[in-house]
Amino acid sequence: MKKFKEYFKIYESEETKEVFEQNEFAANRLSLWVIFSCTIILVIAWILNTVGIFSVEKTRMTVLAIVGLVEFSVPIVLYFIYNGKKRWLKYVMVIALLFVCTNLFCILNHNVILIMILPVLLSSRYFSKGFTVMISILAVVFQAVASVVTVMFGIVDLNFFPKLADGTVITVQDGLRTSVMGLGLETSRLAVSMLVNGFLPRLLVLTIIIFISIYIAKHGHDMVLEQNEIARASASAKAELNTATQIQNSMVPNIFPAFPERKEFDVYGAMYTAKEVGGDFYDFFLIDDKHLAMVMADVSGKGVPAALFMMASKILISDRTIMGGKPSEILEFVNNRICSSNQADMFVSVWLGILNIETGEVIAANAGHEYPVIRRNGGNFELLKDKHGFVIGGMSGMRYKDYEFTLKEDDALFLYTDGIPEANNIDKELFGNDRMLDALNIDPDAKPEQILSNMKEEVKKFVGEADQFDDLTMLCLKYHGNQ
Repeated sequence: MKKFKEYFKIYESEETKEVFEQNEFAANRLSLWVIFSCTIILVIAWILNTVGIFSVEKTRMTVLAIVGLVEFSVPIVLYFIYNGKKRWLKYVMVIALLFVCTNLFCILNHNVILIMILPVLLSSRYFSKGFTVMISILAVVFQAVASVVTVMFGIVDLNFFPKLADGTVITVQDGLRTSVMGLGLETSRLAVSMLVNGFLPRLLVLTIIIFISIYIAKHGHDMVLEQNEIARASASAKAELNTATQIQNSMVPNIFPAFPERKEFDVYGAMYTAKEVGGDFYDFFLIDDKHLAMVMADVSGKGVPAALFMMASKILISDRTIMGGKPSEILEFVNNRICSSNQADMFVSVWLGILNIETGEVIAANAGHEYPVIRRNGGNFELLKDKHGFVIGGMSGMRYKDYEFTLKEDDALFLYTDGIPEANNIDKELFGNDRMLDALNIDPDAKPEQILSNMKEEVKKFVGEADQFDDLTMLCLKYHGNQ
């Protein structure tokens, strides 16, 4: 008994119950349309019999047609009452279809002897092997019963009997024996001929369809389970990526205004990753009351590995910067530390600058990063073509050089990653440095936040329908001096 119950078990576990319920609701909708179609076919058969196309006795056909319409009305009404969202509806709908098919079989045997295939096939759509087996067993039993009924009361196709090559069809009225003897035939030979030439071949076809339907039900069941596992894994991965995104976003300054108490400068940064997480990062922080550190970096690769490398690099840079020293010394230290344990062979390009807030002097070093952009008061943004060192993590023992420039009142500094100049449209055309400078100069006097917004909009318009290939990360500082 335990094995029997397990065989007819519909759900693998409570965890997947909801998934199969949704599938059953969709199957109920399909069953509804099948029942609607069969209702129309039944009405058409009734009309055709009334005008004499079929030779079924009209009263019998009328009674069975009305019974069939009543049987169909029950699942239709229940479907709309419960909006198709009840597990037990499948039993009502498929079994009602099974009864109506049996009715049609009883009165139109030689025309619709294989109609019992329909409920079997429909049951397989529920992706329950046990349910399909149950309907299949009922279909075979009902077909056997209907065969007896049709021999006694319905239409007998005597084309099964070799001597009646013209395909004579008779309506049994006084019993099969009397009708057959009236034609001069032996009832025993006729019975064997009908069984061998009529019922058994069709039963064989039904059996084949049953096995196919059971396979479809089992395969569909396994497929739903597999898709559910994939969906769960995808949801889990997405949740983890969302968490990683939140962690990564929390690693960079994201509260603005960043230093509302400082009137000497205004700074704003933004990061738009191509994937859920990325390898770009920016940073700015006060080393002491007189010095502001600014960092713009781009890790090789994308996704989670780049994000992990990004966080490790950011922590190393910020911690070492807080300890003091020139940018070149800081980058040399970070490079050696990363190279000592860089098993992933990843690297990061870094621009690091330290602003003397009181004087506007900036000491910077560039480890393979993009040129910074500077705007002098009253002028336009222009590239500051500084000297590049080698990327961080590429080779240990690398040396970096510092360089200096001074920001005066209302000067601005724009830092970015290569995701901006290398953004491309559907024609694979690059955004480029010229378009970047044009975007910055749309409103060069604007606040840093608006400057970054202008840049993002221009890149978005240029890229159009093309996918964002790389992360877009930028930072803008406007120096006001001592006011």
